[in-house]
Amino acid sequence: RKAMFQAGFLVARRDPSVVDELKNVILEGNYTGGFQLANGWGGAGYGGYVGSMAMQGLMAYYYDMIRPNTAVELNQCRFNHMGMDIRYRHAPNFHKRKKDKVGKCRNDNPHDICEDCTVTDVNLIYNVHYTECRKPWNCIGAGSPGGRLKKPADSIDTDAGNFEHCMELIQKWHETRLDFEDKLFAMTEDKMILKGRDGDYKKDIFKGHCTGEGGENYQPIQASDNTWRQVMEIY
Repeated sequence: RKAMFQAGFLVARRDPSVVDELKNVILEGNYTGGFQLANGWGGAGYGGYVGSMAMQGLMAYYYDMIRPNTAVELNQCRFNHMGMDIRYRHAPNFHKRKKDKVGKCRNDNPHDICEDCTVTDVNLIYNVHYTECRKPWNCIGAGSPGGRLKKPADSIDTDAGNFEHCMELIQKWHETRLDFEDKLFAMTEDKMILKGRDGDYKKDIFKGHCTGEGGENYQPIQASDNTWRQVMEIY
């Protein structure tokens, strides 16, 4: 099975011909569905995954088959950071019968060397993709093996990630929102802003933006129409 491209992050040097070539691949429509080896774009095995018909499969196919040797894979612990276990120990796509792979790096490094993304120092991370650690606005402050307490994805999956690390990443997001609110309030003195941060659920993490566990308890930013019109003045 071919490796897919994580579509959450792409750094590219502008080249209109790339866009044209990608468009031509899509318009040609040479995509084979199913889970056989000759599936996906060009029937070359780039299918069978979530997003394989879209960016995750298309970009992998393009840079492997159409423009080979023109792309560089970045350190996934530093760029598009998810905080997921990069070793083959748990889901996704884990099979105990693959005994030769269990416990080894998912990137197939010949020397079995891979950074532990579950504990990467946040100061070394360039950008975060909130998926393994859940969305910050989901107000999830609990962890469990498999990421399920009562229903799927209602907690942080401690099989695939580190709970404390995820909480640190989520806290960073809420600190960023809090900083924005502080600047907006200092400029407008709009007291509506304060109403969106009066929650008391794990306030050290969620900074007042959550009133309880779960996305239904998230408090969006509140502000008057006049305040929203002044947002661009901050930047």
